Amino acid sequence: MDKVKRSAMQFDEWKRIANPWRVVEAAQQNERARDAAVSRIIDTMLELQLDCRHENPGYQPFSITALAGEMPNSGGRSDHTMLAAMRYHPESQWHKACAFLMDQLPRRQAAAMLLQAARVRPDKMGHSQWMVTARQMVERQDVLLRSLGLNEGVRHFESVNALQHAARRARTQLREWLAQGEIKAA
Repeated sequence: MDKVKRSAMQFDEWKRIANPWRVVEAAQQNERARDAAVSRIIDTMLELQLDCRHENPGYQPFSITALAGEMPNSGGRSDHTMLAAMRYHPESQWHKACAFLMDQLPRRQAAAMLLQAARVRPDKMGHSQWMVTARQMVERQDVLLRSLGLNEGVRHFESVNALQHAARRARTQLREWLAQGEIKAA
């Protein structure tokens, strides 16, 4: 993609690029790419906290039926296809980088940013614990932080303004890291 076209791309176009590292690379020079990269990083951090932390970390890449003797002459050997898929999965380095970045942010700021990202506005259809107003989020922060796995060591937000300020500081830090090219090094 040529430089002129990349500079003219809009936020939504940057969000649709499949490879997150291309967006991160462009974020050093392009404000819209930087906004899209911050959004993508936050979404991945939220995914890590809501989905990935519940995955079984003790999973081993071999066939259970091989261990049970269902497959003749298998002897419980590793599934090499699964090992390759895990090793070369295009998102794995991205997830590791986002987890590293989340660890670098002050815990309170990261928690505020993820609370805001998980929030679903009450006027949407459906029902979820995340369907709250900003005020309700502050009132229910114990439960919501526990759902994110971030309830330990995070000082409570005394107001909506305090929550918003902490989240804004976290997003600003991510934007600065992107502009300086520090995320690619992570």
